[in-house]
Amino acid sequence: MDIRKIEQLSNMSLEKVFGTNEWYFSAEWTGDIYEAEEMIQMGDVFEGTTMFLVRYPDGKVFMPLEKKKNVYIQRPVWDNDGIAILVVDFDCKEISLYHFNGNNFHLQCITKLPLSSVTDCYNMYLTMSPLSLYRHGADGLFEIIWPEKVSFMLEDSESLVYRDEDVLYFTRWYEDPDYREEIYVRSVHTGEVLRHFPGILYDMPDGTWWLL
Repeated sequence: MDIRKIEQLSNMSLEKVFGTNEWYFSAEWTGDIYEAEEMIQMGDVFEGTTMFLVRYPDGKVFMPLEKKKNVYIQRPVWDNDGIAILVVDFDCKEISLYHFNGNNFHLQCITKLPLSSVTDCYNMYLTMSPLSLYRHGADGLFEIIWPEKVSFMLEDSESLVYRDEDVLYFTRWYEDPDYREEIYVRSVHTGEVLRHFPGILYDMPDGTWWLL
């Protein structure tokens, strides 16, 4: 058996960066941003997130961002030949989006937004194609925070699957009484339901989506 030890990641687990088979990440404290936010609001100190990026197949390890107190680093996603990373600095009250170039390993800040851009950080996350920052609030309000500003209400049990240019694909589950799922296609600009159909969508390694 061929075993390669990655010294920097001793006793840490690896996860694939969504959207690529070439990059993996390893992180300490991978809880939700909202958990970190609540901790800080209660007067506690959030020790910060340690995150490494690992390239396959050579096993080269990168630490694009330093660990800092009260700074949350979210799980990365693949975007435009590189890796997009969402960072929330609760002391500076700032949301930052970074791009780590997969070819020259350069880290670039894409944009910075005031933390006041969102009511809170509940269910805030990045997705690709195009790279966008979303938030799905506990009250059912769905928001595109960046690069455009859009918001509309979703039905219960509805969650985003992916975006395809000007439409968003959501999945909604039912128990009536048996469990089933349906796909709802909504306009990015208005949230209007354009069509819906039964099934579950799965993203495959070659970039296609399979409908089951």
